[in-house]
Amino acid sequence: MRPATAPVTRTRVRVSAGARPYVLTAPSTPTAPKAARDFVRAVLRRTPLCPLLDTAVLLTSEAVTRAHLHTPRTADILLRMLTAGHGLRISVHDRAPARIPRPAPGRQPDDYGLLLTGSLADDWGTTPPEDLPRPTSLWFELHLKP
Repeated sequence: MRPATAPVTRTRVRVSAGARPYVLTAPSTPTAPKAARDFVRAVLRRTPLCPLLDTAVLLTSEAVTRAHLHTPRTADILLRMLTAGHGLRISVHDRAPARIPRPAPGRQPDDYGLLLTGSLADDWGTTPPEDLPRPTSLWFELHLKP
């Protein structure tokens, strides 16, 4: 779900495009969302990306809460954050046995957290694992508005 405005071509937030990586690993406990929120706040607080802080913290909390609710307590939740001059990308990886539903074009997600992510993020989706022993990740991007 994206705003109904003229499309703006933006560079995806990737390490190869000069983004700076940050990583947090937290046990799947009820304190994981708070640890993730504090981590995102600490990284963004004094950067040019500070205008994205509140939305990034909210969407991170939703993604990590979802991961915690679907991940065994014996597993960890991995949060990756990439920051670039124009925005950020956050992905949350977990060991949930069920896959996160991919956003269907033109359809609203059934899950409140995914609905919120679809409404507030500039881009979002799910990614199957590439280099991690994780079933999937939920990611979102936020961009500074011109």
